[in-house]
Amino acid sequence: MKRGTWSLICIGLFLGALTVAAAVPGVMDGFAGIVITIFLLYCGIIVVAQLFSALYAMRLMVEDSLDKKRVSRRVDLN
Repeated sequence: MKRGTWSLICIGLFLGALTVAAAVPGVMDGFAGIVITIFLLYCGIIVVAQLFSALYAMRLMVEDSLDKKRVSRRVDLN
């Protein structure tokens, strides 16, 4: 499920890059514009993935700090 979702996202971003490169005149003309746009979208994917990873780590830290710690007791084994 996750692999299929990421595949669809990547294909959608690639097609979006092609559309933007074709629609925006100027620097983004032709094949160079497609390459630049795809590169920028790839960088955006990396930034979003790192953001999700950082948010997940922060969530785990907050949950860990809010969990009630069990009080350990000494047990006399004599």
